[in-house]
Amino acid sequence: MKKWRCIICNYVHEGETPPEKCPVCGAGPDKFELIEEPKVTTPKKWRCTVCNYIHVGATPPEKCPVCGVGPDKFVLLEESPGDLPAKERDAIQALLFNVSYGLYIISSIKDEKLNGMASNTFIQVTDRPLRGSVCLGKGALTAQYIKESGVFGVSVLGKNNHDLVKHFGYQSGRDVDKFKDMNYVTGDKTGCPGLLETLCFIECEVEQVIDLGTHYLFIGKIVDGDGFSDGDGFSKEEPMTYAYYHATR
Repeated sequence: MKKWRCIICNYVHEGETPPEKCPVCGAGPDKFELIEEPKVTTPKKWRCTVCNYIHVGATPPEKCPVCGVGPDKFVLLEESPGDLPAKERDAIQALLFNVSYGLYIISSIKDEKLNGMASNTFIQVTDRPLRGSVCLGKGALTAQYIKESGVFGVSVLGKNNHDLVKHFGYQSGRDVDKFKDMNYVTGDKTGCPGLLETLCFIECEVEQVIDLGTHYLFIGKIVDGDGFSDGDGFSKEEPMTYAYYHATR
């Protein structure tokens, strides 16, 4: 319902149009002005893709107060018609932190430039043919490389690879060459780099890209791999889980 204020006596009238006559001072409709209601804006929420810290504000913070990464590591948590109420969604998100994830360095190549980032979203999705998927924020440089080149590599981290999480997760490839001074192999099928300090390396060719609003889900055919361990490809070292990293970082 609109509100109109009499500029003579400040009487407030509610209705689609001003009254024919002010009941207080008798002024006509031309002496009424529309009162604009202040717009209520919902504050934006930003999630740190490294430690899941939630920041509330118009823009992401200059520095994450938990893990120290810059604003490029934050993604906007957008509301959608299918979203749960904020409190209920946050409570369920806390439960989802109990879901087991691994940790990986996802890499790609563009015009002979290499980049990579830490991620906990790689999974095998089918075995015939072998397929894997990874979900990355649209703002990530690695995601942009994958979208343009159509290939990505996955270096599987072990429990002693905390330094690689920090190196590839706490800085942007827009600012530094992350693979400079790193020991890596170049994939025969994709050209993507695989880190020799990790358990193994997997190469994927993108078959499908699904737009999830804030993220891209890349589904790729697994075309090659290399195990940096003894024997049949299984490492003596245990893979690093997301929960283990947060407990020991």
